[in-house]
Amino acid sequence: MNEHNEKDEHFANPNAFTPIHDAPTGPLKHSGLGIASFVLSIFSIFSFIILTIVIVSLFMNAIDFTAIQDANGNRLMTDEEIVDKVTPFIGYLILYPLLLIGVLIGLILGIVALAKPGRKKVFAILGTILNGLPLLMLVFLMIVGIALS
Repeated sequence: MNEHNEKDEHFANPNAFTPIHDAPTGPLKHSGLGIASFVLSIFSIFSFIILTIVIVSLFMNAIDFTAIQDANGNRLMTDEEIVDKVTPFIGYLILYPLLLIGVLIGLILGIVALAKPGRKKVFAILGTILNGLPLLMLVFLMIVGIALS
């Protein structure tokens, strides 16, 4: 029979069965990636709000909506006149996709920070959730647009 006891066995590598990651001895630190994700989410949300307010106010000031139709429904402005008044502000709409790229980067940073062991996850969770909200809103608006068309 096998008379060797586990205590008496000699392995070629005595550290072969020790855990790879030991528990940290001190307090956990916040994840830098999680903080970056959170900061990007706050910046993106405020930028979306401010950009939307600016674009709506520019369009409202450029077009007098009471001058488009009269009370009887007759058109007072042609489509070309409306386009000419709105065209200088179309460049602001390019900022929306740039902000979405920032949201995607923040979402990826948050997911990576969640997967990193040995760090606090508070900012990573907040960053992931807050970066996911604009993307969910975009998907929701796309679904509504498809359903209404």
